[in-house]
This record gives sequence, C-alpha cells and structure tokens, in this order.
Amino acid sequence: MSSSATGPSTTAEVRPMTPEDRIAFARFVANVPEGERRFLKEHVGEGADVYAGPDRRERRLVAVDAAGQVVGAAGAFPSAGWSSHVAELRVLVSASHRRRGTGRALARAALTEAIELGCTHMYVEVVAEQEGLVEMFQDMGFEPEALLVDFVRDGAGEFHDLMLLTHRAKEQWSRAQLLGLDEVVA
Repeated sequence: MSSSATGPSTTAEVRPMTPEDRIAFARFVANVPEGERRFLKEHVGEGADVYAGPDRRERRLVAVDAAGQVVGAAGAFPSAGWSSHVAELRVLVSASHRRRGTGRALARAALTEAIELGCTHMYVEVVAEQEGLVEMFQDMGFEPEALLVDFVRDGAGEFHDLMLLTHRAKEQWSRAQLLGLDEVVA
C-alpha cells in the first residue's frame, strides 16, 4: 500500500514503516515540538523499536518526501480484549508539510489499515482548538464523541481541551452506498 499527497511545492509518499526508517523517523520526531510529540504516546527516541512488523497487530505508516526524509507518521493501534474491534488512529505531520494533504493522506491510510485489521470502530484524539484538523477528520466521516475539558497540557504547561472523534466503518459504508459513492473504501 502506497499513496501520495501533493500540495504547494511538495509531494510525499505514504507507505508502511520499515526497519530502515528508524533513523529518519527519529530525526522527524526530534524536530516535532514536545507538546505535539505527546500524541505519539510512546517512547520514540533513536533507540526505540518503533517498527511494527507483520507479526504485530498495530500498523505504522510514514510520509516520505522526495529527499527520503520522514515528514509525517501515522498508525492504527487496535485495542485488546473486549475492545479488539476498536482502533486508535494517530497522525503527526511536520510543521513544514502541513496544509499540503500529507495529514489527510496519512489519516486515510491509517483508517484503511485499521479496517483491514478487522476493526469496525476507530477513534482519534485531537486538541479541540485545532479546528482545521477536526474538520479534516469530520470530512473523513469521523464524528465528535466527547469533549474533555483541560485534558492535555502543552510544553508550556497550558491546559487544552481534548476532543475525541469516532468513525464507525459500517455506518460510513452504508452512508456512502446511499449517496452512490460505492467506490469509497471508508
């Protein structure tokens, strides 16, 4: 699976993360502001094993520019046990590649991966004041589910509201069929 995002003066290929991406991924993460890095929810330093091979249930993706630099990352992280049908999606794009379609391409790819893993419900957490990001996910069929007041703290210690948006694959597929958009995957 590979796709590309194009926008003003940039093209990024979205593809599964490989072990060879380790150093480029660590460089990408090092350039992400600490407050945003927290949305990755795991240790992702240079020595961390962030590659998810075929034997692991989560799926990790990267967006790579023409120079081979990682400019974005995403993942589908299925839950376990009684919530094994639910996956969390995480998307992070470097500041230099925002508003160019890279985040949308990563989000779509992560959503597709979650569905291919057998998940029927997906969710994403975003800072509520990031209206463009909220709108992007709503355009993809995500719906606001909860607003958690002062649930995240940025690098300066300021609190922000966290919005939980959910996507129910079956409902979205039914809606697409009703609208005559049968070719829409999710």
